[in-house]
Amino acid sequence: MAAKKPKKTSPTSAERGETPRRAKTRELILETALECLREDGLAGTSATKIASRCELSWGVIQYHFGDRAGLLLALLGRTFEWLHDSVSEAAPVPSEPSDRLRLLVEAMWTPMSHPDYHILLDIQSELGRDRSHRSEVRKLAREIRGRIREMWRKAFSGIPTAEVDRAERLATLGLQGIALERRIVGPRAEHREDVESLISAVASALRID
Repeated sequence: MAAKKPKKTSPTSAERGETPRRAKTRELILETALECLREDGLAGTSATKIASRCELSWGVIQYHFGDRAGLLLALLGRTFEWLHDSVSEAAPVPSEPSDRLRLLVEAMWTPMSHPDYHILLDIQSELGRDRSHRSEVRKLAREIRGRIREMWRKAFSGIPTAEVDRAERLATLGLQGIALERRIVGPRAEHREDVESLISAVASALRID
């Protein structure tokens, strides 16, 4: 018996090439998906619900993203870019290293303390458990982390790279931990104090006042 040929999948709109109309439709779908996630969480957000809210058929969404996982991956990449842009827009210009450090940490904390950051964590967790998407999720995360790390290296070019990388990791993991606690217990005044303590700890790691 002849082996079955693998099923061919149609290229998504992004793979075909963007046009203004396609870009507008993709943005509508992503914004609508984000609204559904804000209201109902990841578990309560179905492909049917997104399509209905967009007033589009699921076939149109498949055309643009392939499937639900493809849509979530696009949303994940979009949210990662939001994190990167927040840091990039706060380009460290103060002359004092301690001021540059505070600017970087605050720029990272702004999106991480936002409720939408929790959606990113949910998507990353769900797709990260799926073997078919795990490598792509990790690739996205590594790319953004790498770009943010380069900003830290430029901000503290006079400090050994290994020390700067450790400081960036301390800041990132520390802020992620605070953001996770905010998600579980809700915003607390103590979280602001935690961020200040983290800034002091990172300053010590960098050996700056």
